[in-house]
Amino acid sequence: MKNLNKNILLIGSFVTMLSIVSCTKSFLDQKPYTSISREDALKTAADIKTALNGTYANLRNGELRGAAVPLLGDLLADNIYLSTVNIGLFNGENAYSITTDGAYSNRVWFFAYANILQANNIIDAELNQGADVLQYKGEAYAIRALVYFDLVRLFGKPYTTDPNSLGVPVVLHYDPAALPKRNTVAEVYTQILSDLDKAINLMSQYNGSARFSKYAAIALKAKVSLYNGDYQNAYDLAKDVLSNSGFTPVNRAALTGYWASATPHDGDNKVETLFELASDVFNNNGSDELSMHFVQADNSEGEMLTTQSLYDAYTATDVRKSLILKGVRNRVGGENPAYIVNKYPVLVGDFNEKKVIRFSEVQLIAAEAAYRINKEPEAIILLNALMAQRDPSLTYHSSGLALLADIVQERRKELAFEGDRFFDLNRLNQDIMRTEEYPSGIIEAGDYRRVMPMPLGEINVNPNIIQNPDYH
Repeated sequence: MKNLNKNILLIGSFVTMLSIVSCTKSFLDQKPYTSISREDALKTAADIKTALNGTYANLRNGELRGAAVPLLGDLLADNIYLSTVNIGLFNGENAYSITTDGAYSNRVWFFAYANILQANNIIDAELNQGADVLQYKGEAYAIRALVYFDLVRLFGKPYTTDPNSLGVPVVLHYDPAALPKRNTVAEVYTQILSDLDKAINLMSQYNGSARFSKYAAIALKAKVSLYNGDYQNAYDLAKDVLSNSGFTPVNRAALTGYWASATPHDGDNKVETLFELASDVFNNNGSDELSMHFVQADNSEGEMLTTQSLYDAYTATDVRKSLILKGVRNRVGGENPAYIVNKYPVLVGDFNEKKVIRFSEVQLIAAEAAYRINKEPEAIILLNALMAQRDPSLTYHSSGLALLADIVQERRKELAFEGDRFFDLNRLNQDIMRTEEYPSGIIEAGDYRRVMPMPLGEINVNPNIIQNPDYH
């Protein structure tokens, strides 16, 4: 697709250049990557590591996992809404008035394919020897899988609803002349799972929570399997992580400090975070950081507020309730009361990491998968193990559909502000029960707006891209 590839080349080259500046001692000592072939640019393990650093940098960009993806995952659902006092971002998504040429998801599309190009170049590099090189390539496979997982969930119907419907183009190699068609949702999931299998086989190192590792990829594969309805595989993979990864859950006493920390875990700290995207005082998205959309401060917009329905879902003894502050929107005409997200409180000198996959989510994946494969007693045990570290006053004894509803509710409470709620409601084919804080009413299951439109700019240059139904 010409427009897609041109944007990939432009953005990818820009991010690569930034990574060279930040990851090498002397920019002037480098051969300019824009004047040599990709093959020549990735000749050594050091070259591939530099390219991988740039790939992570783009993944944590504010247009991707650094802000946009987690925000859309909660804003399009029922966890957060846009304050009446805002700077104009996300208005369409907040109101479910989503257009083909103005949707914020359009930005996700272009930056996602730029990120995929970066991963492709690492994967296609001729060098295939050495533990470090294999680790880097494994991480690139995992990144590509994650980005495709985000894309297919935004722009395609849920696998559990219609796996044969159109998803997104699977582009595995750089080809500026290509005009690819959209692959089916099932085909995209097949590619995601294949990439994760390669990542798991190639990665042998754990270099801290800010980089992909074997068990982070296994955890992500468990999540992908939950989303495509392969519950036995989701259960087996999640149990592998819980039993064999060496990671432990963050406990009740440490939860608030865990979220307040702005430092990724090193190789000796395997508490809770399997994979996250790290920012620091030098490498961050500035005003586009996720925390800037939530925190009420003079130097942040803080335009995303928690719905009262989510706040009320936590009991008074639930430690997670402390991650939402009842206060006042700090802008003239702002909401009072306002339920303010306090999960990402750090704005000065550093920024909070963006969690991608956590041990507690793996517990919930295992619980739901156990329920789905008729292991209800184990599902209850797994669910209550999490409750013991979050809300000891709440012990579940439910069964049947009530148990599934309890697991889904705990997913909402545990993963709030991490970008999962919209995708969960889609895969479960449930209505989005939007409250009076939103301009829109209930968004029913099957509403065409539950799938984002193909970007108009992409359609205009690639006749093979078919628009999603009912968008014009």
